[in-house]
Amino acid sequence: MSLVVLLSTVPLVSAAQTAGSLPTIRPSDVFSTEGDVLIGAVTPMHAVMHQTHVSFQQPPEQPLCTQFKSHFFLNALGLLFAVAESREDPSFLPNITVGLQIHDSCISGTQALHSTLALLSNQLRPTPNFSCGPQRLLLGVIGGMTSPESQPMAELLSVYRVPQISHGSQHPQFSNHHRFPSFLRTVPSSAHQPWLLARLLDHFKWTWVGLVGSDNGNFEQLDQQLRAQGGCVAFSSKISGPNSSIQRAATHITSTPTARVIICDCYHFHFQLLAEALEDWVVGRTWVFSTSFLYSPSVLDPRAQRLLDGSLNLAISAGTMPGLQGFLLALRPAAHPDSSLLRKLWEQLHQCKWPGLVAFPQSYREGAPMCTGLENMTVAHLAPFRLSDLSATYQAYLAARALLVAYQTLTSCSAGEGPFVGGTCAQAQAARPGCMPSQAQLLTWSSPFCPPQLLYYTQNVRFTTSAQEEIFFTREREMLTTFDIQNIKVLEAQRGQKGTVGHFNFRAPAGKELEIQEAAVTWAGGGSQVPSSVCNEKCPVGTRKSALHEKSKCCYECLPCPRGEIAPAPDSAVCKKCPGDQWPGVGKSQCIPRTLDFLSYHEPLGMVLATCAALLFLLTLAVLGIFIRHHHSPIVRANNRRLSYLLLAALALCFLCPFLFLGHPGIITCAMRQAAFGVTFTVCVSTVLAKTVVVVAAFHTTQPGIHISKWVGSRLPSTIPSVCSLIQAALCTLWVAQWPPRPMNSTEPGASITVKCDGGSVALFYTMLGYLALLALVSLLVAFPARRLPDTFNEAKHITISMLVCSCVWVSFIPAHVSTQGKDTVAVEVFAILASAAGLMCCLFFPKCYIILLHPERNTRGQVLGRQDPK
Repeated sequence: MSLVVLLSTVPLVSAAQTAGSLPTIRPSDVFSTEGDVLIGAVTPMHAVMHQTHVSFQQPPEQPLCTQFKSHFFLNALGLLFAVAESREDPSFLPNITVGLQIHDSCISGTQALHSTLALLSNQLRPTPNFSCGPQRLLLGVIGGMTSPESQPMAELLSVYRVPQISHGSQHPQFSNHHRFPSFLRTVPSSAHQPWLLARLLDHFKWTWVGLVGSDNGNFEQLDQQLRAQGGCVAFSSKISGPNSSIQRAATHITSTPTARVIICDCYHFHFQLLAEALEDWVVGRTWVFSTSFLYSPSVLDPRAQRLLDGSLNLAISAGTMPGLQGFLLALRPAAHPDSSLLRKLWEQLHQCKWPGLVAFPQSYREGAPMCTGLENMTVAHLAPFRLSDLSATYQAYLAARALLVAYQTLTSCSAGEGPFVGGTCAQAQAARPGCMPSQAQLLTWSSPFCPPQLLYYTQNVRFTTSAQEEIFFTREREMLTTFDIQNIKVLEAQRGQKGTVGHFNFRAPAGKELEIQEAAVTWAGGGSQVPSSVCNEKCPVGTRKSALHEKSKCCYECLPCPRGEIAPAPDSAVCKKCPGDQWPGVGKSQCIPRTLDFLSYHEPLGMVLATCAALLFLLTLAVLGIFIRHHHSPIVRANNRRLSYLLLAALALCFLCPFLFLGHPGIITCAMRQAAFGVTFTVCVSTVLAKTVVVVAAFHTTQPGIHISKWVGSRLPSTIPSVCSLIQAALCTLWVAQWPPRPMNSTEPGASITVKCDGGSVALFYTMLGYLALLALVSLLVAFPARRLPDTFNEAKHITISMLVCSCVWVSFIPAHVSTQGKDTVAVEVFAILASAAGLMCCLFFPKCYIILLHPERNTRGQVLGRQDPK
């Protein structure tokens, strides 16, 4: 900006005084055609500019540009084609010939500024603030192709409000219309590219990438956009020029092998330096380039080419230009005899050399024939132009068309219908840099026709191309365009070629801007499988992600979902809890209905318990049958037949109680199971107590002075079971009536829902058990002292053993009942019932059955009285 300020404040001295301050541009570095009005252009045609030595003793010489590039010169030919196309239309600008003057910028900001001054001066010798050449209207200046070229041009042209249309500069700074009021461009700002690249990464699910970028104004925005889209940046390195930044970027790449995808928002010369710094084994990565990277096989060595295999490149789409190929085939040096640039192009296309033309490495061949200018042009000769990639040429073509259409609109304005104050039109007078309106005139657009008036028409230009594409400048003074996604493949000869595999279209509906054909992409090594670039592989279903550290959400470990939760999709951030009636299936990928679980007859444990209960029931009936059949035998009579029958009947009912515990719990079975067992087993224990009292009383009747025989008759044995059982029956009736156990589904986690009885009143349940324990304890205390009474059939010892067995069973039952859940609790209850009842029957009746069935000789009255019968 300091140069512009300096130039704008230079006193208006004579041209003679200022002529020597700036070197004259060589005519050989300019490609021009004559016309009534002029379109200026500054675009590179050579790749390297050699600065001349400045001695400060004599005027400096014009720098020398070398390494002529035919595909660069094609952009200039695109401008020439646009002008030639307008000339062929008789209705377009009739009676006006549009001239063209194209300067070579050599990709240099200094040279671009020098050429811009020459265009404003209307001569090859730049003279600031003077127009010394033929009085021709300068419609505007097209250029530069890169941002470093465009910036000094824009700062100078903005002083005079001369329209400038860049065909390649994408730096976001040019969107500042206060700083660059006359700058327009046919390409969108690179501020859009971070969003485009982030969308591309999201499409391929690349969440862990490296970022390398030149200092082009997009680096920080790209980093932020990638993170905002949910991606993670493994490393970021800005290349600013020094070797240290190149080496630092190379170190980041080699030390982060998990970042299989690298975003490179850099220029091709920076990538070349980076390729030289990388190790030989750093291949197989997928590079994704922004539009800053202008790929050309001729500017990258084989080492850099090898790294590019399978990479993607974002490029501005090229529209169709019908007639361009025919226009190129019709080119002849004789049509522009003063242009050495066209002769250099002719040398490259035909592999010949012009006499007297300075040779340069690309075209010079030892023994090459001399050029005549009459060589036949064929399509094969156009190969150096790379007509498959006309993006930059098309943008230059659009810039020229925009200026031409703007000027046509200006000249076709009718009085009273103009866009300026009072409906006036611009006055088409020769506009020189000194023709600046006052500030008030500039704001109201009421001045005579000057560049600001043409700038207005240029900003509002709208036209349709031959391909029916509508072209206009947006409010940001840039053109909407489509971006191509190009796939770079490196052939065996280390020569790359590009193919378009997708598009970004800003005019498409939201969410449908990206179209890509994945099947058409060839990845590194010739593979068709989309490479993966993640810090961690996806977590499988049934697991969730757990971040390893706060710096990056893309690096995580996979943790199994907790019990009762699922992760139905890979890479789940959280696990979802299953509904109450469902449970995770195998692998915890989905919830499945929980099965109903209860102690059924069809499972092995249920079958075993049911079989045991049935066998014990039948065994009890068999014992009862034996006792009934031998009811007149001494041993049966000696043990109180009625109590024995009552005890056996109660035991038989006890063995039937387990069937209330087996199968699907219902309202009736839940209410009856505990109460039925409590009452029947109370009958058993109270009957045993009655038998104990009978035995003790029977032995004490023989002692002198004791008269209890009247109590031991028929009343006491029947009274004890009745009274004791009624008490238990009352407790159970209260329990069932007020707080009955009901069937319920357990809420405990598990693959099945356990159907069980809720127990009703826990207090009454343990009261029932406590009452049974009290009766058993009383029986034990009564029977234990009588165990040594001298009777052959003394039941006291058997009662003592049976009570000890019952006590052990029920003491063990309490902790087992508390520690088990579900159907295991039911199994414990059934086992306790069977074990305690079987203990009573075995201890009390098996010895008697043994004598009755196997030793009937001992079943005599003498044995009962403890005397031996005489032999």
